[in-house]
Amino acid sequence: MSDAPFDLIDARDAFADSDWFHVCRQAQTPYVVVRSGETSADVLWDYVTLPPSCDALLRSHFDSLESNARAIFERFAIPESHLRIKPTLICFDRLPFDHAKRAAAELHGLISTYLSDARNAAPGAPVPCETAAVTGDGMRDELEAPSLRRLWIEEKLDKCF
Repeated sequence: MSDAPFDLIDARDAFADSDWFHVCRQAQTPYVVVRSGETSADVLWDYVTLPPSCDALLRSHFDSLESNARAIFERFAIPESHLRIKPTLICFDRLPFDHAKRAAAELHGLISTYLSDARNAAPGAPVPCETAAVTGDGMRDELEAPSLRRLWIEEKLDKCF
């Protein structure tokens, strides 16, 4: 297994049953995946590996989480890219493969920061996570203007079905 804070999978593979999924679920850490296709890659963060106690925390910080996730997306997206955000799922669709790997590392770091803040606020809380530094790398200069991108944000729902 790689030292990267995300799993690389082929778009045809099932990712909910990967070794990375089980590692994240056991450690209760953010589950981030880069699904590579023929011409692009998608980045996915899913809440499924985090304990239920994190739900209220992430929802209460959703505006900040959304803003920070959007900033990551803007650094790595191209005009064909799409962003999907809700409190328990963030997807960056159709990124160039190399950009997707860096975006995935930053997204993992972002989610970990929120969980780390929760653990620091409540000592002894069962929210283990690793904080990854989020650093800029000059990608903005390489990318086209974000005005051509489409943004999709799911409505905030109180109940999941």
